[in-house]
Amino acid sequence: MRRLIRYWLPAIIWSALILSTSTDLFSSSRSGSIIATLFGSVLSPSQIEIFNVVFRKLAHLTGYGILGALGFRAARAEQRGFTIRWAISGIAIAIVIASIDEWHQTFVPSRGGSAQDVLLDACGATIAQLFASARNARR
Repeated sequence: MRRLIRYWLPAIIWSALILSTSTDLFSSSRSGSIIATLFGSVLSPSQIEIFNVVFRKLAHLTGYGILGALGFRAARAEQRGFTIRWAISGIAIAIVIASIDEWHQTFVPSRGGSAQDVLLDACGATIAQLFASARNARR
């Protein structure tokens, strides 16, 4: 039980946080509105739209990179080092959560599910594994 709490609970909580963002509250129009409020005096509407898309895609990479790292950590538990099995576990966890997230978004009128976003999320998780591998190689 202690191992579950220490190593898996962070990945579970982060997954829940990600899944909670697939609602209307986190839609593109809402984030675009916030960006327009903050930067509307210095950016044109087309620049705001580009900024919104870039911001949202970077959020995908970052959020799923963190999930991939937490998945790696959970699979590794008390062990040290790097194995491809742990890396694949981190990526697989991210892909499963990304797929659930995008599927859920197909039911939200202001959102839309996207296979491209699942691929982007998998890239974020893979980047996290590359960092883990590089960190292990330095040791």
